[in-house]
Amino acid sequence: MRRIVPALALLAVLATACGDALRGVGDLSRDFVYAGVSSTTTTTVAEGPQLNLQGITGATWVNDGLDAGVGLEPEQLIANVWNRGTQSSEFVQASRREIAAALPGIEFPRLTPAGVTHVSSQLVFDLQTATLAPSTAAAFGLWVGAPYELPRNEAQLAVLRVGLDEFDDLPVGEIFSVRVAGGRELSWVKGDYVYQLFCRTGVTEESCFAIAESTTPLSILSILN
Repeated sequence: MRRIVPALALLAVLATACGDALRGVGDLSRDFVYAGVSSTTTTTVAEGPQLNLQGITGATWVNDGLDAGVGLEPEQLIANVWNRGTQSSEFVQASRREIAAALPGIEFPRLTPAGVTHVSSQLVFDLQTATLAPSTAAAFGLWVGAPYELPRNEAQLAVLRVGLDEFDDLPVGEIFSVRVAGGRELSWVKGDYVYQLFCRTGVTEESCFAIAESTTPLSILSILN
């Protein structure tokens, strides 16, 4: 179910649920903040090529060579990833297998904007506790070309942030949509997690919803390519 809520109510919901989630993402999303909340009616997703989407299976996951001990208990794997980082940045590069093991049941979209060739992925930590940050425990960037080689506003078409579902303000089964500087943000709860998908301007609202609605367990996607 999709939902557009009044501007003030939605800002209150997202402020509670997101915390500082908009900053960072490995310095991937520092260039957008909430602005211009939309209260327009959401239309049904159209089918067909006009959505300008493609499957995720052909994309290159740039961190898939990393392995901090997949098969270990999640707590130990998370500690190993933390120790691989600098301990001064909350964002630590991590493979999709590591993220799937650290956050059992986490999902990722099967669809991406057309032209996406690379995916960056990180686990996100609370620097004080060296544990995963509740508001954003994992972050993913969807890129046209290798990450960071071109300006973010040209090459990064979407960002997905996933936090722990410790908030009661987002009803399960509903996707909330809000316009933000540089694009659109969708937020929803599924399973144990809160998902926040930023689609940059140029990715239509219908396409952004289609991406959000295409999520499947990351553990399955990890073995497809």
